[in-house]
This record gives sequence, structure tokens and C-alpha cells, in this order.
Amino acid sequence: MPLNPIQSTVCGAAAGGLAALLTTPLDLAKTRIMLAEKGKAFSFTDILVVLKVIYQRNGFTGLFSGAVPRVTQISIGGAIFLGGYDIISNFLKDL
Repeated sequence: MPLNPIQSTVCGAAAGGLAALLTTPLDLAKTRIMLAEKGKAFSFTDILVVLKVIYQRNGFTGLFSGAVPRVTQISIGGAIFLGGYDIISNFLKDL
């Protein structure tokens, strides 16, 4: 059953938002590793150790710090891209 462009837009936003939420801890650890100064905390490259340290210092909520703006941004992007794709795809089918 084909979706209309509004449904595709909502699906894109939901898929992007869920993916962003679930990968926030990994993105947070990656960012801490990338921005760490040599010899300081997080200057090592073991992502599991970084996640463990973040959890020990800030708890479970610390692993998801910055999740709201990240989910919002990626949801908007998913809505635009999947909705735009569906609109253009339908337009090209009609040609």
C-alpha cells in the first residue's frame, strides 16, 4: 500500500528520531574522544571505556545528554529527505 507524502514525511521523522535517540550514547562517546586533549580524560580510543566513565560520572541520563536537540535535528532532516523523496518520486512516476 503506497503512502501519501504526509505519511512518508511522518515516517521519515519517526525513523530518524528513533535512530538518533538510540545512537546518542555512541555519538556522545565519539565526540568526547575526538575533542579530548592528549593525556587528559577520554584521550583513549576505547569507546566502551568512555561510555563506562560517562555512566559512572553522570549516570544513565549522562549517556543521553544532548539527545533532545539531536533527535529534533535528525527528525526534521528525516522528514525533509523522505518526504521530499516521496514527492519527487511520485512526480516522476506521473511523467
